[in-house]
Amino acid sequence: MIARIVLSVAALAIVAAAPVGPSATELTALRTAKGEKCPPMRNLSCAVLGDPSELKCSYQQRFTRAKWTTTTTLVGKNGTGWEWLDGGPRCSSLPQH
Repeated sequence: MIARIVLSVAALAIVAAAPVGPSATELTALRTAKGEKCPPMRNLSCAVLGDPSELKCSYQQRFTRAKWTTTTTLVGKNGTGWEWLDGGPRCSSLPQH
């Protein structure tokens, strides 16, 4: 009985610790969907908006010889994948310095 309780608590802890939103790899795939070259990205975090399938994600990116800048975007769950909801910013729309 105690073993079941411990396993149940451990399973809940794993679910609670699971990241919300797309992984860095999945978000990069969205950013480069049209063949754009994107700068490096770090510190990705997403939070659920009112609808659990819509998330606001923030991340930092850095263009050549520039400081890391914070960018936010809206993404949505689309079946088994993710889609861009706010139209950008995609990498080609940003200055590539």
